[in-house]
Amino acid sequence: MLTNFSFVFPVDVRFRDLDTQGHVNNAVYLTYLESARIVWWQEVTGRTLAEMGMILARTEIDYRSPAAYGDRLEVGLRCVSMGRSSFVLEFRVEERGSGRLVAEARKVLVHYDYIARRSIPIPPELRAKIRARDPGVRED
Repeated sequence: MLTNFSFVFPVDVRFRDLDTQGHVNNAVYLTYLESARIVWWQEVTGRTLAEMGMILARTEIDYRSPAAYGDRLEVGLRCVSMGRSSFVLEFRVEERGSGRLVAEARKVLVHYDYIARRSIPIPPELRAKIRARDPGVRED
């Protein structure tokens, strides 16, 4: 259920998302998750794409049921933990309406200085913005 997610992103499955078996190709889920993450990050931080300041370190996806052409999906997203310079996002992909679980995922992201090419601590004001959106965030 997406009731426990602070952010929900709608996705309509398109023909180009399908593989030869007629269901959404596994790699396309990464695009769904990334699309949700970028919009969430912009809403939480107010930053533009050029000012993202984060880098993806890890993604894991558990596929629960196939999605097909014309399915209307929702990607729920929430931040569950923050470390010194990293944070963990959880995702749940459901079919809109029925609530059928399609996939679950986790991503580890790192607050990053692209010029210096290194991770940097998450500043207190950014922590506060993430916590305001997801009050249940653990501090690791």
